[in-house]
Amino acid sequence: MARRCVCQICKANGTVDTFFRVSDDKGKNKYYCTKDEYETYINDKVKRKNLLNYIAKDVLNYREGQVIPPIFLKKIAELKRFYDYEVIQICFEKNQQTIQYWLTNKEFYNEYGMISYIFKIVESNINDVYKEWLHEQNQRMIEKNHNLDIAIVNQTNIVDSTSLKQNNSPKNITEFLDGEDEY
Repeated sequence: MARRCVCQICKANGTVDTFFRVSDDKGKNKYYCTKDEYETYINDKVKRKNLLNYIAKDVLNYREGQVIPPIFLKKIAELKRFYDYEVIQICFEKNQQTIQYWLTNKEFYNEYGMISYIFKIVESNINDVYKEWLHEQNQRMIEKNHNLDIAIVNQTNIVDSTSLKQNNSPKNITEFLDGEDEY
């Protein structure tokens, strides 16, 4: 009888035999429903870290160790409910000059006002960025499927050509005819 465990992400119940196991730095085992779910989770963590580093260094011009205000993290989490971290980062990259302009030319009374202003700029442009990103993702999938189809066709062509070479095919039609059918 297998021991029961809980998925670290979705909190689903399962057994150690069926769940994907990962050992952390301390040697403690953590379980996830599938390997894909775990890899998606890790990929999201990396994307979030890259996004926050980009915003802190390139957009807000914070120095190393300077803390990003909690309201900023909350606004990012609100956007994440629908948009991927990659989309959010692309939107910040496309609007970096606009954001920088308003940060230097507009006087903000506190961090909350500045962050709200930044997010209004991002929120007004994120749907356009999202449409472009979806289009790119679809194109990548089509290209990937097309390359896969070509690889399958090439593989079947190789198999067909080798089977034709091995087959002792007749030289002319008279070899098909039986002794009775000959004229």
